[in-house]
Amino acid sequence: MEKIKFSIVIPIYNRVDKLDKCIQNVLSQDYNNFELILINDASCDGTDAICDRYSDRYENIITIHNKRNLGPGLTRNEGLKKASGDYILFLDSDDTYDSNLLSTVYKGIIGDDEESPRNPDIVVYSLWEEYYNTKGDLLHRFSHSISSKYLTDADEIHHTIVLLEEETMLGYPWNKAYNLEYIKKAGATFTDVEHIEDILFNIEAFEYIESLVVLEDKLYHYLNVSTNRLTDKYLVNYFELQCKRIWEFYEQQKRWGTLDEYALGVLSKEYYRWLLSAAERQLNEGIPKNEVRTFLAKEYNSMLYAILHDHLNVGPKLKALYKPMLEKNTKKTVSLAKKISTIKRKTPELFSILKQS
Repeated sequence: MEKIKFSIVIPIYNRVDKLDKCIQNVLSQDYNNFELILINDASCDGTDAICDRYSDRYENIITIHNKRNLGPGLTRNEGLKKASGDYILFLDSDDTYDSNLLSTVYKGIIGDDEESPRNPDIVVYSLWEEYYNTKGDLLHRFSHSISSKYLTDADEIHHTIVLLEEETMLGYPWNKAYNLEYIKKAGATFTDVEHIEDILFNIEAFEYIESLVVLEDKLYHYLNVSTNRLTDKYLVNYFELQCKRIWEFYEQQKRWGTLDEYALGVLSKEYYRWLLSAAERQLNEGIPKNEVRTFLAKEYNSMLYAILHDHLNVGPKLKALYKPMLEKNTKKTVSLAKKISTIKRKTPELFSILKQS
């Protein structure tokens, strides 16, 4: 059969210092049937010239220049429009692929019989989350992985999607290869919303899925320099956005008839983690403690809190950490959030380790 063609989309904004390394990383792939789509999102630091240089030199590299800054989500939509491959992949300009990513994904797509390939709707591959200091030294890294599998049974797919969410592998667009024809039929696109555009896209992308391949191979490197990425940016509506993603996932599992105790437990863990994070972020931003307590008191009487309160299934240490929230104690919750804020500010490397633990 004819080789699978991949379209790799990289949204880029002011990455003149990292872009060469990122592009060279893609060009080093041991599977060469791909097109690379560079989308310059109205950069103002010389990124545009680097993109043009590569597309002038390589026939399989395409450059698109956005006339105005669209943000990563809408920029990826431009890639979806331009892509001509059988499968589309996304890569953030901060991150890197293993050199065998495409060849490994290709094997996952084909399976054991090249004459009768699987051609799944979506392939998910595992990843490394890596933390570096400003000198470029690797401080520590964590793997996110689940066992390899090929699924066509709806209930098994829907259960595996909860597994992926628990392992923080569902929301990202860059650890997946999407069958382009399927994605277009599903009508999945990135919305113009901050912070959660990725998970909302994937909830749409998985809505009608009939076949899924998961690869336990850790092929993607998600790089954090001094623990700072866009997700650390303060957003006034941070918790509101997190609740929206919880509701969207909750409603999807409900539609599928798979909203069981395990799924509710995963959502409950996320809810309490993000609620504590919201309080910490507010304190770190200088918002008075009494205002943070008012925010917490309101949330403790919300519908989402009531739905998820009795489904927290964690070990004794994490249960002790979340105890003030479980007891609706706003004063102790603020005190806990203040301690976390101090650790995060003074020792960010330690914070990243504790967060993963």
